[in-house]
Amino acid sequence: MSIIGWVNMWLQWILAVFFRSRGKPRLDLTAVSRIRYRVLPTDIDFLMHMNNGRYLSYMDLGRVDLTNRTGLTEVLTKRDIYAVVASNTMTYRKSLNLFQAFTIESRLIGTDERSFYIEQRFVVDEEIYARGIVRGRLIRKGKGAIKVAELDELTGLDWSAWQVSPDLSAWADEFRLPPTKAPAPSSWDAPAAHSPRAVPER
Repeated sequence: MSIIGWVNMWLQWILAVFFRSRGKPRLDLTAVSRIRYRVLPTDIDFLMHMNNGRYLSYMDLGRVDLTNRTGLTEVLTKRDIYAVVASNTMTYRKSLNLFQAFTIESRLIGTDERSFYIEQRFVVDEEIYARGIVRGRLIRKGKGAIKVAELDELTGLDWSAWQVSPDLSAWADEFRLPPTKAPAPSSWDAPAAHSPRAVPER
C-alpha cells in the first residue's frame, strides 16, 4: 500500500470511529447497518478495479458502523473488551471500478462457544458484488480471550442462544489454528500423485 493509500485509510478509519455513525438511527443487534463509500484512486490495482485486499479494509469500516450503532462499542469499551478478527472468507462476484459508489451492509449472524460471526456485503443498486464472513474473538485487556458465556454475564444479553448455522461452524473448525500458546509448526502434506510438478516449457 502506498503512503497516500495508508493515510487515506487512516482518515477513513477516524471518520468511521468518531463521526460517520453520529446522527444515524440506533440498530437492534440483528439489524443490518449500511454505510456508503466510493472507490478511490488509492483503492485500485493495475486492472483499474478495487484491489481484493482493499475489500477487507472497507469491511473494517463497516463493522465500526455496526458496533457503534448497535451500542456494542460503548458496552465493550466500558468493560475493557475489544474485538479482533480470527478468520474470514471472501467471495468476489463483480468488480468495483474506479469512482464507483457502493454500500457495505453488515450484520451479526450468530455466535459459537468462543466467537461471533458477521456477514458483510458489497452492494451496488441492491445487487451483491462481493460477500465476506468474519469470525471474531473478544479480548479482555490483561486477561485474554473470553468465551461467549462470559459475554452473557458481562452484558446481560443472551449471546449463547444465538447459534450460527452448522455450515459456518464447520467452516470455522476447518480453518481454525492452534491457540497462541500451543505449538503451530508449518509443515506441508505431500502433494497428491496427480498434482502438476512444474509448468511445462513452451
